[in-house]
Amino acid sequence: VVTALFNLSIYDNNKILIMAAGAVDNIVEVLESGKTMEARENAAAAIYSLSMLDDCKVQIGASSKAIPALVLLLKEGTPIGKRDAAIALFNLAVYNPNKLSIVKSGAVNLLVELLMDDKAGITDDSLAVLAVLLGCSQGLEEIKNCKSLVPILIDLLRFGSVKGKENSITVLLGLCKEEGELVARKLLANPRSIPSLQSLAADGSLRARRKADALLRLLNRCCSQPQHSL
Repeated sequence: VVTALFNLSIYDNNKILIMAAGAVDNIVEVLESGKTMEARENAAAAIYSLSMLDDCKVQIGASSKAIPALVLLLKEGTPIGKRDAAIALFNLAVYNPNKLSIVKSGAVNLLVELLMDDKAGITDDSLAVLAVLLGCSQGLEEIKNCKSLVPILIDLLRFGSVKGKENSITVLLGLCKEEGELVARKLLANPRSIPSLQSLAADGSLRARRKADALLRLLNRCCSQPQHSL
């Protein structure tokens, strides 16, 4: 049944009908405690599909079990299931009140762990969730506390996909704005960071060029302040 609902939810008109029929709680129940991993992952795919609509983001986020169940699948699922869970979390995080619920469910540390050892192949989706969680003060605090994150982001500036590079710069820029000197030191101490940023500022996507240029300007300001000699 949950697989059928996922297939039907591909069309926006059906999304509205599914939500109006009160299916969310039942889908979340399968996501949380379905008898098979396939059932749980199809439930995550259904939530991922439904959460593309703004009204659905609100209703799904209001469920006390939906976000924790997605975070659990992010830990336990197959690569496909983890990807669907990450995209669902990203969709839900676009609605600001859902950000705090995602952070409180332990998503940040888990997403960073996936970046460190991405056997599931969801680096881009994990980064996208982290980037949007920067908009939440609690999310920013959690991300700041992940000591291993900055070196990973620097590597992704060189070796990531187009989307990965864009989101890596977004996260680095957010961290630099919040605690400029600390992150700036890490960036400037790594011999690969500045050439990578310069390369992206010149040849990256439009979004990457804009973000890279902003980050380079910020680093330059940090370097030019005598009291913050780097």
